[in-house]
Amino acid sequence: MVFGGIGWEGYLAFDEALGHDRPGPRLYYLDGDLELMSTSEEHERIKRRIATCLDLYFNEQEIEDFAHGEATMRLTEKGGAEPDESWCFEVNKKFPDLVLEIALTSGGLPKLEIYRRFAVPEVWIWRRGRLEIHCLRADGSGYDAGKSRLLANLPIMALEAAVRETSAVRARRNFIAALTAEE
Repeated sequence: MVFGGIGWEGYLAFDEALGHDRPGPRLYYLDGDLELMSTSEEHERIKRRIATCLDLYFNEQEIEDFAHGEATMRLTEKGGAEPDESWCFEVNKKFPDLVLEIALTSGGLPKLEIYRRFAVPEVWIWRRGRLEIHCLRADGSGYDAGKSRLLANLPIMALEAAVRETSAVRARRNFIAALTAEE
């Protein structure tokens, strides 16, 4: 659900009323519009599978990561977001280097615009059975779709296959095999 005409103070008050360590709903705010979103079991399965595979990749590649998860991001008057998952690399920062969103339905606020305002270098969106990778342009004007700049060696096809696999054990095993085959 998206509600229009919500001021920044109204957004903050609504978030406060819901409580900070809540399981839902998730909130997104952009230019006076407030989106409330709940998640499904399928949404959570996909999110968890991608995060698990990324954890395996970070370990294999010895990438220092700082998981921010669904931590609320805010820029006064500009936007607010609670991503599905998010990470910083090498150094822990206020805003993540990589954000993951699972989009099983259409509509809602334009997530890429929200994350552009936070200058998030990469936004990954799982949509229609595949991973869309959006990289922030050097001038910060928007995102180009393509290959990950942050995780250039990540086998994207193996990651997508792991998400589609019904067995979590087979998904992990096959993804690890793809990682070792890349070496």
